[in-house]
Amino acid sequence: MNLCKCILLWVSLATLAACSAMPTTQSGFLSQPSQSSLTTTSGEDNLEVIWKMDVEHDITPQEQAELKAVLKRELEFALAQTKSINKLENIKVRAAITRIEAVSPALNWFTTILLFVPMDHGGAAVEMEAVNVRSNKVITQLRFASWTPISELKAHFTRLAPANLALTAAAHEFVGQLVGVSEY
Repeated sequence: MNLCKCILLWVSLATLAACSAMPTTQSGFLSQPSQSSLTTTSGEDNLEVIWKMDVEHDITPQEQAELKAVLKRELEFALAQTKSINKLENIKVRAAITRIEAVSPALNWFTTILLFVPMDHGGAAVEMEAVNVRSNKVITQLRFASWTPISELKAHFTRLAPANLALTAAAHEFVGQLVGVSEY
């Protein structure tokens, strides 16, 4: 009977852990909503991605560069897909990766074999904003944080795959928000 209770407790804890939401970050990267401290001319690169993690992490500089490249590539792709691209030419997009949770593939293999569910789910948090380069006013901002859902089972067995999925989702959500705001 005790074994049955122990198994039920483990399954309950696994279910609760899988249902948690990653909290967004507040790193101080975003400008005040009415005015940006940005000094840009329209000839510069209008897409900036930086690494701004205030806590200790185990992400190597090479992995940081790869993650920044993923976010920048996905933002460029999502922006290129918009139909209102002409309206976006005087906009600077700034993004900061503020949290990365890498997974332990070995732990996930082990828990999947024992409990049929990977326990370590990984993800990312990002802060993004779009600024009008002419008026220096903030158009829109987004604080995004996401754990990788259990439905993306394959991603749980590669160290940074959940972070890549979260960064991709963040980029597309932000561009959707930006297009929605710029249509008005």
